[in-house]
Amino acid sequence: MIVALADLDYFFAQVEEIMNPSLKGKPLAVCVFSGRTKDSGAIATSNYEARKLGIKSGMPIIMAKKIAPDTIFLPMRKDLYKQVSSRVMKILENFSDRIEVASIDEAYLDITKKVKSYSDIMELGKKIKEEVKMREGLTITVGIAPNKVFAKIMADMSKPDGLGILRDNDVNNFINSLDIGKVPGIGKVLEDRLREIGINYLGDVLKVDFLTIKNKIGKAKANYLLSLANNSYDEPVRPRISKHKGRYVTLSKNTRNIEIILPFLKKAIDEAYNKIDGLPKSIAVVTIMNDLDIISREKSFPYGIDREKALQESLLLLKKILEDDNRQVRRVGVRLGKIYKSSTLDKYF
Repeated sequence: MIVALADLDYFFAQVEEIMNPSLKGKPLAVCVFSGRTKDSGAIATSNYEARKLGIKSGMPIIMAKKIAPDTIFLPMRKDLYKQVSSRVMKILENFSDRIEVASIDEAYLDITKKVKSYSDIMELGKKIKEEVKMREGLTITVGIAPNKVFAKIMADMSKPDGLGILRDNDVNNFINSLDIGKVPGIGKVLEDRLREIGINYLGDVLKVDFLTIKNKIGKAKANYLLSLANNSYDEPVRPRISKHKGRYVTLSKNTRNIEIILPFLKKAIDEAYNKIDGLPKSIAVVTIMNDLDIISREKSFPYGIDREKALQESLLLLKKILEDDNRQVRRVGVRLGKIYKSSTLDKYF
């Protein structure tokens, strides 16, 4: 399998620069205003000029304004970004018959059948970048590797406007030299736990007893790391079809206190259930952390679940998120999936 991750550089801010070329070269930050106060909210993304001044994604707006008051702070324009994203995804579809849209600014492409050699891979990566730049004016970073996780890491290492390719014969060295904290899905809490048992690099996973790792970070994460370390990870690129309903709410303040989060979680569940006709067979709790990173946990059921059951299960999923991550929660939400419409007597009369 050969996978490419196409990741648009500082997407929201870059779109604003294209819409208003006079912004180019000036420090610029796109903000998510929470509405609590005039300057409450966080930085969604910033261009590289603003980053040089110390502005980072997830930083409170009020703090960013103190650090770099001459920065241009713009509100997020979701509809505009969605339109641009949709056009970019259409471009990417020309390079693969299997594309998985991972977020508004990144997508995985299965290019296994499109390339036969390293030169083919290099050429395809360049064409993706050239096509997006020519048609939308956007720079995009492309990471290419034998699996989705390694492709994402290669993209992260190649930003901005880069092309990173992990060759098959370089995989072992890559695994042995990859800092465990750089592995997607390994937050600070899990990173610290792994370092406690001598795992500082991905390759170290193969040097530690699996049971020790499982007891430290849980079976699912242990299996995930093992599959990466022995290069057997093979999650396919899955085209996603949206079949879920979701609802998200902003907390009154950033917190890790479950008692404070619970009423907001219940509100999200109630509003999500009000939007569906039937019962969901899967539920996911989604948290947007204080730095705007998104973490989710999901559970499926053999039957549709009602609101009360959804709240019980959501609370357990929320606790799991907080156990695995030590950051504060800014927003919380739920996604209801596999919605099952029960038959009623009305259809027979």
